[in-house]
Amino acid sequence: MIEIKSQARSHFVGYLGVKNYSEIEKNLILPTVRKFFEVRGIHVFKPINEQAAISDLDFNRKKFDNFFAHFYDFIVSDINKNGDDVEAIVKYCITLDETNCSKTCEKTQIRYDEILLFDQPVFYFIYVDIKDIFASLRSVTIVDFKK
Repeated sequence: MIEIKSQARSHFVGYLGVKNYSEIEKNLILPTVRKFFEVRGIHVFKPINEQAAISDLDFNRKKFDNFFAHFYDFIVSDINKNGDDVEAIVKYCITLDETNCSKTCEKTQIRYDEILLFDQPVFYFIYVDIKDIFASLRSVTIVDFKK
């Protein structure tokens, strides 16, 4: 399994090390993700644990050999067989790298890519433009604690 590093420098590399990203999550990321999955009829989804080594800024390159095997183990860890049915919680990761997202959703215009288990999606990269993140950061009300 992927080693979890709670001391990672940032929650997600793509948020550029912003320590309090709750406003970005609330105002930009979650609405984008909900909109994306809603048009696909996917109602159960969750983000991958981004404190895992897959996004750790001080990732140890010496252990990179087994990275993708661990990455896929992490993605498929919640896939279960229930009788003849396969149950999977779809996982996603926000990315700022457009090259990770070769597809565009026709209904939402959100860029993405996916990993399928046969024909069932199990993982999505969802692209968020860095300009949208900066706009979200600028829209946060600044509180003056000197008062």
